[in-house]
Amino acid sequence: MEPRREYEQEIDLKDLMFAVLRKWRPIVLLAIVFALLLGGFKILKGLNQLKDEEYVKQNQEEYEASLEQYESTKTRLEKELGNIEENIESQQKYKDESILLNINPYDEYMESATFYISTDYEIMPGMLYQNPNTATSILKGYMSIVQNGDMYNYVIGKLKNKIGIRYLKELVKVEPDYTNNMFDIIVIADTEKRAADVMRYIKGSIEASHEKLTAAIGEHDINIVDESSLVTVDLDLEKKQKDFTNTMDQLDTSLKDKTKELEDLEEPANTLLSRRSILKSSIKYAFLGGVLGAFMVVFFICVVFLMSDKLVNEKELKRRYGIMVLGVFRRQEKKRLFSGIDRLIDRMEGTAERELEEAQTFEVAAANAGNYIEDSRNVLLVGTVSDGAIAAVQDGLSPLLSGVALSVGGNLGRDAQAIKKAASCDAVIIVEKRNKSGFGEIEQELDVIRSLGKKVLGCIVL
Repeated sequence: MEPRREYEQEIDLKDLMFAVLRKWRPIVLLAIVFALLLGGFKILKGLNQLKDEEYVKQNQEEYEASLEQYESTKTRLEKELGNIEENIESQQKYKDESILLNINPYDEYMESATFYISTDYEIMPGMLYQNPNTATSILKGYMSIVQNGDMYNYVIGKLKNKIGIRYLKELVKVEPDYTNNMFDIIVIADTEKRAADVMRYIKGSIEASHEKLTAAIGEHDINIVDESSLVTVDLDLEKKQKDFTNTMDQLDTSLKDKTKELEDLEEPANTLLSRRSILKSSIKYAFLGGVLGAFMVVFFICVVFLMSDKLVNEKELKRRYGIMVLGVFRRQEKKRLFSGIDRLIDRMEGTAERELEEAQTFEVAAANAGNYIEDSRNVLLVGTVSDGAIAAVQDGLSPLLSGVALSVGGNLGRDAQAIKKAASCDAVIIVEKRNKSGFGEIEQELDVIRSLGKKVLGCIVL
């Protein structure tokens, strides 16, 4: 059998995991040691601090200051959140109920009317005393009716679809011209009917106020000198609606930011020293120490596993060199504490099923070797293990391989006599031991066997 010359090393994560698990004792031991060290250190430090009255007092003051700051910040954030939520709710209600914000600025219905106030005032030439011109006072009277809400209340009372006075005021614009005793009224709405109805009722309100102002101020006539009805584009309204939307977005953003700030706000930990707090802190440090200790051992085991040149698993012989594994002997179990855990790991890995008792292993190895011996009658046992271990394999196999002369060769990398024996044999069986035989030595043996042109029947793993 020609061994493989080239091999790209691969890391078998399963082998690595079980290599770590098999070292569970040092992992647990160092974890306990680190847990005791860090936990004990924390206890001693805490007890010493507890005896220091000045330190305890300072610790008390710092905790109370932190707690006061936390409560103040929490109260402030809760108040701000409440204000923002109320503002959002108010703005949303306004948006839903406002007619102005729901008008399409590119399809706005508008009604306008210009009113003129006239009196019987005449300038009397040559007279020192002139009759007062009441037109300006009457115009101010009409403006007062607008401002105090009498006009809007009149309109609301007439409308079939009632709206709030706030929303009605947004639809009406009144512009007085005191110089010419005139005033303009402009009404905008989302529908032609609403605009016309509001303007009609405003005219009714002005007409109803005429008698009242006549009695209060003086005789006058009020006439409509111009009026119009049209559909227009209102860019100012569009800007106002966009500004409102931006304001709502800003409120939502503020609400999210304040909510997150409140969620992230953490109550200061109670750092007041007591025997109970020292114990709790020491337990935490002991846990961290245990994790740290276990991690250090696992890391060291992984590094050793990756850097190691030792044969750990018999499967590596097949993967690296294509050598047939003739038989695997059971590991010599050491009587140790909690050995049941070791057996459990063996069952998880499947090692227990592959490893056989000594007599059964020799029978399997002899059967496998017999399938590859063919015409070979002089078979040499070589390996990096001791000559005594090789001789024990010879004693076990010889009775099971009839017609085959088994002889002990030794280490082909170190023993000149073994090389001479290999030159005169027909085939070779390699004997190696887990966790002792190195791949460098095995490759050196295979190079010698290859140079001699000898057949490798397989390998027996101790």
